[in-house]
Amino acid sequence: MTYDLVIVGGGVWGSAAAQAAVRGGARSVLLLEANIGLAQESSAKSGGILTDLLWHPEDQAFVTRSRDLYQQAREASGDVSVARRVGMLTLAEGEHVASLHGRTKDLVARQIPFDILDRDEIVRRYPSLDRLRGDTIALWTPEDWHLNPTAYAQQATAEVRASGLAVRTASRVGAIRLEGGKVFVQAGGETYEGHRALIAAGTWTRKLVRTAGLDLALLPYRVQLSSLELHEPHGLPIVWHLSTDVYMVPDGEKDVLAGDGTRLAEFDPDDYQTSGDDQFEEEIAERLLLVSSLGEQAGLRSSWAGLVGATPDRRPLLGRLADRLYVACGDNGIGVMRGPAIGELAAKVALDLAEAPHLRPDRFPAEPFEIRPGFTLD
Repeated sequence: MTYDLVIVGGGVWGSAAAQAAVRGGARSVLLLEANIGLAQESSAKSGGILTDLLWHPEDQAFVTRSRDLYQQAREASGDVSVARRVGMLTLAEGEHVASLHGRTKDLVARQIPFDILDRDEIVRRYPSLDRLRGDTIALWTPEDWHLNPTAYAQQATAEVRASGLAVRTASRVGAIRLEGGKVFVQAGGETYEGHRALIAAGTWTRKLVRTAGLDLALLPYRVQLSSLELHEPHGLPIVWHLSTDVYMVPDGEKDVLAGDGTRLAEFDPDDYQTSGDDQFEEEIAERLLLVSSLGEQAGLRSSWAGLVGATPDRRPLLGRLADRLYVACGDNGIGVMRGPAIGELAAKVALDLAEAPHLRPDRFPAEPFEIRPGFTLD
């Protein structure tokens, strides 16, 4: 069988692309995922934050569209964990205050609700934030969400399985070959044939396209996250502390996910430490103590690490890389919050239903570059 489109990678981007491809008229779509389930690698290892506080206008538009698609998945599945509105508190002191105030002009222009809180008001609303400096201010954005990427991917693909989508999990792709006007994808001992292929395999994308004799300006870097058990209920929303660049996500009455432990160096997606390192675990405890005394008796449940893909301009690589071969990669640490919209666009580009020439994957040479984090205010 020759599929209209073969998609490699079953994370949020690939799952959204699969749904969009079928919705866009593709009669036969194959989604290949290396793990035993969808969105269990980088998507699942993320903090699951969706916020309007992104600096690039197109990323802001991606977030708006992704919010709609997450909402659709939540309503269709009845699973409220797909997207929960919990709000985000962005804390700033000293030199970071100006950046925080700078974002408010954009929020006003886009009619995004927010509040600016001083330290007294922060502590009144959230008593567990009892160690903030006196000059701390906060930007409160009540429309920000916490996401469940795995639940989203499952729903997005389930909706279109009866309409032309085939899903093969535990199918790690070993090689891609372009021949005779078709794309051949080797995975799990099988060779799958497609009129076109979209590689949305996150930080593995570069390795995969290299098997076809191609290359990309994509560098995997490492981020870390921990699950902490606090000794009493915390009552917190999502918290992002700019001075330490740590974020906390509520994960239960007494539990939080805390990150990010970013390591701005290149890592091999097939050979890196997937558990949190000792330095990160020490740092996250110390940084939590800067904002809350609850950190004094916090217990570490677990910590883990994942890779995200950096690009030279912190924008996605999306589009045609060679005849019939397309890619969508370069999440830059903010992939989940934009994922459904980027996956949707990638499918439309691969099927000639849309264009995105400014994101073309060959706009940079495949050479080393400085890795910069994507989740910043500026």
